[in-house]
Amino acid sequence: MSRRIPLPSAALAFLAAAPLSAQQAPAANGWDPQQVLRTETFVKPPANIERMIMAPRVDISFTNPSPDARWFLRTSGADRGDIKAYGAPHIWLGGLQIDTRANRARSVTTSTRTGIVLVDPRTGAERKIAAPAGTTISSPVWSPRGTHVAYLVNFPTASYVHVLDVANGRSTRLSERPLLATLVTDVDFTADGRHVVAVLVPANRSAAPVLGGDGVADGPDVRLTESRAVPQPVHFSLLANPHEKRLLQYHTTGQVVLIDVRTRALKTVGAPAMVRNVDASHDGQFLRVTRMTEPFSYLVPVSSFGGVQELWDASGKVVATLARTPLRESGRDGGDAAPAVAAASDTGKRNMQWNPIGPGLLYVQNVPAPAAPATPPANGRSGAEGGPSARAGAAPVQVRAPRGQVVVWKAPYGPNDTTVLYRGGPQLGTVLFSLDSSTMFVSDSGAVIAVRVNNPTERWNLGRNVSLPVTITAFGGAGFGGGRSSSDSTAGTLVSRKVGNATYVVLGTDGKQVALTGTRAPGANWYKQAPRPWLDRMDITTKVRTRLMDSPADVYEEFMAPLDRDLQQFIVTRENRTTITDAWLRTASSTEAKQLTKNVDVGPEVSGAQFRRFQVTRPRDGTKYWVEVTLPRDWKPGNRLPGIIWFYPREYSTLTAYEQSRQSANINAFPAVPSARPASSMQLWVSQGYAFIQPDIPIYGEAGRMNDNYTRDLEENLDAVLDAAVDSGFVDRDKMGIGGHSYGAFSTVNAMTLMPNFKAGIAGDGMYNRTLTPFGFQSERRNFFQAKETYMDMSPFLRADKLAGALLLYHAWEDQNTGTAPMSSTRLFAALQGLGKPAALYMYPYEDHSVATYASDLDLWARWVAWMDVHVKNGGKVEAVRAVQP
Repeated sequence: MSRRIPLPSAALAFLAAAPLSAQQAPAANGWDPQQVLRTETFVKPPANIERMIMAPRVDISFTNPSPDARWFLRTSGADRGDIKAYGAPHIWLGGLQIDTRANRARSVTTSTRTGIVLVDPRTGAERKIAAPAGTTISSPVWSPRGTHVAYLVNFPTASYVHVLDVANGRSTRLSERPLLATLVTDVDFTADGRHVVAVLVPANRSAAPVLGGDGVADGPDVRLTESRAVPQPVHFSLLANPHEKRLLQYHTTGQVVLIDVRTRALKTVGAPAMVRNVDASHDGQFLRVTRMTEPFSYLVPVSSFGGVQELWDASGKVVATLARTPLRESGRDGGDAAPAVAAASDTGKRNMQWNPIGPGLLYVQNVPAPAAPATPPANGRSGAEGGPSARAGAAPVQVRAPRGQVVVWKAPYGPNDTTVLYRGGPQLGTVLFSLDSSTMFVSDSGAVIAVRVNNPTERWNLGRNVSLPVTITAFGGAGFGGGRSSSDSTAGTLVSRKVGNATYVVLGTDGKQVALTGTRAPGANWYKQAPRPWLDRMDITTKVRTRLMDSPADVYEEFMAPLDRDLQQFIVTRENRTTITDAWLRTASSTEAKQLTKNVDVGPEVSGAQFRRFQVTRPRDGTKYWVEVTLPRDWKPGNRLPGIIWFYPREYSTLTAYEQSRQSANINAFPAVPSARPASSMQLWVSQGYAFIQPDIPIYGEAGRMNDNYTRDLEENLDAVLDAAVDSGFVDRDKMGIGGHSYGAFSTVNAMTLMPNFKAGIAGDGMYNRTLTPFGFQSERRNFFQAKETYMDMSPFLRADKLAGALLLYHAWEDQNTGTAPMSSTRLFAALQGLGKPAALYMYPYEDHSVATYASDLDLWARWVAWMDVHVKNGGKVEAVRAVQP
């Protein structure tokens, strides 16, 4: 149910700076900022910004290989969304966005992918498969043998599962019945590749529930606290009444099926249910199914609703209940994922998966260790003096810590159908196998242990801090198969590959060689030395290593994917500050390399800009922090520019914590305009003649109370940044703007109500009244009633009358970020309107916390540039006029 808060009557009005006649006349150069700001349809920015946003990007990814790594799969399509797709009818039910017309999650409807491209990196050969006209595709997945690719084809009113035959390039629809893709938005193969498991719209489905039975509400929305303390953050969407509960049940109830890839025969499994996840065994004879369960809640979103994970046989009969997750209504955080490593006292089954090397399920479990042999006490007594356990001649019982074990559980899945593969310590976590099934790799108490499957006594400790690749251990997650580094260390992460439903460690053909990838971090020297990724081959029996790739000091070269088990060939990306990122084919222990992609720099105004990084010192206490300044490429010393500070404060309890947070920077990164979120490339400001300033704004204080110093540190830090930028000759002090998004927007308005330094500001998707987030925000965990003065002091809404400068507010109508409700912007604008402050408000339809469509992205940049041109570049040179009603 998409609910909109009514805009104030003058929501699109603003107090600008030019006579009305000038606003209506087009500017001589075709760019009229006054008219841009008043236009009530989507507008476009200056031509060079439009070009940089709209230019198609070159896809250089090699992250989705076939199981034999012959082909790499990419999807093709627009980099940004179409406003028409985002505007398709949809409802909100407890945080779940549903396209009711097409029986799917809205995220499927808004897919921009329109084709599949298969690339052979060795030969450069490509195979392109286009989606049917007027459709998009989503969630492509390889079959375990790499002979097929299954994916969703999304028509305007339905999604269907298709399978691509890699050999001949033909694509076939597997079922004429549409998918129910509200909770399960993908499909997968069984491990033998013969079947696709999917969730379809139930046959003979009834009509959707109607409000009140006849379209008229039959009562009020009812809430009772029942005197329970349930502190919650502010959620964008919660269920409102029994009708929405019925709608949720209706739109999430689907039919699990197995579809034969060759014959397209469809086998129904069990009765329709609210299926969250489904995962079939190798032969399709059993399925792991997670169902969403009632009761539903009015206090938390759907992601916190309860569920049960069950083992079904092929008829849908429940063979075993594997886990239960209760409704989670307490606390600010909490997701569905279970921790990879459980507490030693937890004896439940965890990290469950289908056994990738044979039949049955595989799980990790802690079990109590057998008691140590009793030792008679020297004095012949035990227990406390005179206590209940005292007994003549009794020996004290020595309790050992629980032990972790890896267990295989086979059909018929009774209590005695288990075999222990490995016994380790209580901190046993992730389990992966080699591609040839000969070796098991387990994370155990800070190390990775390699174990021969056929002889578990043959095992090797690969060293502390060696890690297994990142995997999502909660049911329904997928392992990371590309082999990219997930650790910033010299120990390294084992290289892996995703095959079908499982992730495997890449083990050499000799059964002894593994590959590890990692990064040498420069630490405190991050500002003059780049991180240096590396790739090693290691003998698991001796731990002797051979370096296969080492990133040079002046180039950032990162390992992407292996092409063979022995890593004779592999793919890397290369870039530095002046060379755009491209993919290369490397040969081990050789300088030989073949360029695989030809990337294009779409924003030379950004990549060629002048860059400065320096430290500033806060006068009060001598605290130092970093500032980055980007200047137009033709800037010359002595030319003071209009400037824009764009920032996002962060809280730290110590100076050391702040300094460590800076050490992830990569000074060899190419300054590209990104494709996924062009609006996040705020360096585009330099293309309009501005100095763009990005300062760190650290907020310091004792742990849990950093925000007590928020307004003081914010003001002092910005003062020091502004002084340094002016003293360096970069900017004109009288032509300064400021801006930020989300918490940066909140901080922007705080700055403009605390300081008189800024002619204009931009604040988007922020929260400006902390009394509307009474149970915490950002890193603040105290509630309003425990830290009332801090909450009030941090609420710029309460200082709206002190606002200095012209403020542009923007907000998405469907901002589902926790704690940044659109009401925050509409209420602040109403206050500024009442006070006669120069302000504008732009509310974007169909968008979330960060805009995703070309239309909104271009519109934002148009209005941002127009606002700063009027109030910063030309500030004070023209007269202010009355607000014009739309």
